Amino acid sequence: MGNKKNVKRCTRRFSSRQLTRQRQLPAKSSSSVTSKIDARAAITTASSVRQSLPSKEKIEKNKKINDVPNRTRSDENLPMDGYTIIQNQILHSLMRQTKCQGCGNVWNGAMTTKKREGLFLMLCFECAAWKKVITIETSPQIVSTDRRDVNVRAQLAGHLCGIRHAGLFKLLGVLNLPSPVQDETYSRWDKQLLEFVKSTSEKSMARAVEDAVATANTTDLIVSGDGFWQTRGFQSSHGAAALLSCTTAPLVLDIETCSKTCNVCMGALSIKKSDPAKYNGIIKSHRCEKNFDKSSGTMEAAAVLNMFKRSVSKYGVYYTKYVGDSDSKTRNILTKNAPYTGNFS
Repeated sequence: MGNKKNVKRCTRRFSSRQLTRQRQLPAKSSSSVTSKIDARAAITTASSVRQSLPSKEKIEKNKKINDVPNRTRSDENLPMDGYTIIQNQILHSLMRQTKCQGCGNVWNGAMTTKKREGLFLMLCFECAAWKKVITIETSPQIVSTDRRDVNVRAQLAGHLCGIRHAGLFKLLGVLNLPSPVQDETYSRWDKQLLEFVKSTSEKSMARAVEDAVATANTTDLIVSGDGFWQTRGFQSSHGAAALLSCTTAPLVLDIETCSKTCNVCMGALSIKKSDPAKYNGIIKSHRCEKNFDKSSGTMEAAAVLNMFKRSVSKYGVYYTKYVGDSDSKTRNILTKNAPYTGNFS
């Protein structure tokens, strides 16, 4: 009991002494604490303000975005070779705000379609008073062909997006635009488009090789390559590989496709028994697409090897170093079947 009372007395004395000391603290200590708190608050407020303020990049970006509508209203930034989708009713209303050159009155007439070929239209505007028809074409004709620019662009877009004719038909239908050209015409134009794309790609790759030689200052080039297949896995009937220059801005130097089947050959099988003469004529006259009979997994390596072998005859350059992915098949086949005499790495 005595020990407990002594502990309580000591605790009371310590508490009273501590409280007395706290009461006797000088005023400047409390003010310094307050000033420190205020300083911290000021720092926190300043930092939060700095964080909330827009950066220079944001201001410049917002300024560019805000300036876009003003620029698009200028004739200088409106591409004259581009296309603008406009509803027919709006176009007719616009015509009613113009004056007829013949009668001098506000135009009031009919707008009709004289000819349509896919997305191309030949529109006719007839004034009710003057009775003269003004005809305009909605797309220019490509030089030396009977095709219209807008139809070629639509067909090329169908291939790039992987939707082809059936997908274009749905897309244009949803947009309430004229349907594309008929499927038969589309297929016939596909052959012409393929030849044009091949010619353009060959010219582009030739320029890429010239740029790579100029950058490296030698005809011994370092290239990188990769392969891709039409379907996932190693069961695809079609695959391809591409070689790119190892420069600051890599460009495609060459491309090689591998096909285990030919659509024309497979389609002709349906008449092989019923009409052998016609079947033989198709087989002999067409250019067979089948050029590969090994496993799909070796397509990339075989395609890269073919591109290496023809580099001298095609471009006059040597691919002395190859940069590839983790697939070791390509490097092994290049090492075992050296395309050139000399070192390769």
